[in-house]
Amino acid sequence: MAGLQNWRQKLDPSAGVFKRPLIDSDDIIIDILSRLPVKSLLQFRCVCKSWHTLISDSHLVRKHLRRAVRGVNANSSKLLISNSPLYSIDYEALEDVNSFVAIKELHLPAPLVLDRMSIVGSCNGLICLHENKGDFFLWNPCTRDTLKLPGVTYFPSSPMFYGFGYDSTIEDYKVIVGGTSSSESGLLTTTIALFTLKSGSWRTVQDLNYVKLNGQGCLLNEALHWVEFEWRWEGYFNVLSSRIITFDLAGEEFQEMVPLSSYLSDQKYISIRIGTTTNCLFVYMFNHSNFSDIAITIWVMKEYGVKESWTKIIDIPLELFRPLQGVFFLNLICILESGEVCMSYSSGLVSYNPKENTFRSVLSSPVILLPEAIMYVETLVSPVVESWADI
Repeated sequence: MAGLQNWRQKLDPSAGVFKRPLIDSDDIIIDILSRLPVKSLLQFRCVCKSWHTLISDSHLVRKHLRRAVRGVNANSSKLLISNSPLYSIDYEALEDVNSFVAIKELHLPAPLVLDRMSIVGSCNGLICLHENKGDFFLWNPCTRDTLKLPGVTYFPSSPMFYGFGYDSTIEDYKVIVGGTSSSESGLLTTTIALFTLKSGSWRTVQDLNYVKLNGQGCLLNEALHWVEFEWRWEGYFNVLSSRIITFDLAGEEFQEMVPLSSYLSDQKYISIRIGTTTNCLFVYMFNHSNFSDIAITIWVMKEYGVKESWTKIIDIPLELFRPLQGVFFLNLICILESGEVCMSYSSGLVSYNPKENTFRSVLSSPVILLPEAIMYVETLVSPVVESWADI
């Protein structure tokens, strides 16, 4: 081993010191390993102690994460379905209408009990779950590493909104849960409980600008996004007025991102919801008019933060939903690169093909409920702080 180390060092005559080659053999190995799926890397950790140390090293974890997030690693993107049991589906399989969609059942670790668990969010391969008894968990479905968060000291009133993401300015993961409070002057304000992984504790942020939010925040550009909406009476109709509210994970404050275009924010819809696809925001709306042949309209913000970039891409006819039953109890999950729209509803998961104007079933559920679903990437990132120092 000593001879190998001597071989890897070269004498710099001008400085009189030893230098290592510009390319280290370990760097080459790390570069190769960073391209492999997590399943293979977990198997390789059992080869020997040195491989276990190498694959657990923060440098490899970071490099593998960057490739997974960019989609360089094959089959790294997955779809998590929060049915009972949990399912994972390959994103690439959804793209190919002629291929068999492999559905993998996920087994939760011992601390987690699937009892109407909600998905708080997904970031860098970690998934944040909220159990209906009040507990929060961080979980990596690939490595099965799990962390139960301490109890929330302040739990905001219902309706509740929540989110999970990464703050690169302090290199830390954050969980937020919020609701409405009344200030001393009697005015409505927003209060959130915020958990940071490195501190391992919750803290309360009070008297924030009042926002009317509900449900899961949509993560993009290290900010959480919700559609804030309210009804107002105009003539014979209730008109839905809406805007996008963001919570910057670094600045820890709410602000209006951009108002939705006048066409989007001033229509007769039952609801407007938000999501992300290929690093773009999209919104989808359920039509409220009894005279419309369109059930759902989907718009994409092609340039982040630019109001004029909203573009309508799909109208889904109402007649296609009649066999599904329960169109208004539906969540749009993602828009595939092929243009198909993947969505969950009361009896499972379906995909809509706008070119052929047809649905195809992806997953059928015997349980009549609306399964939650979220995209995630397979990584080595662990919720245990000691294992990802400097990640």
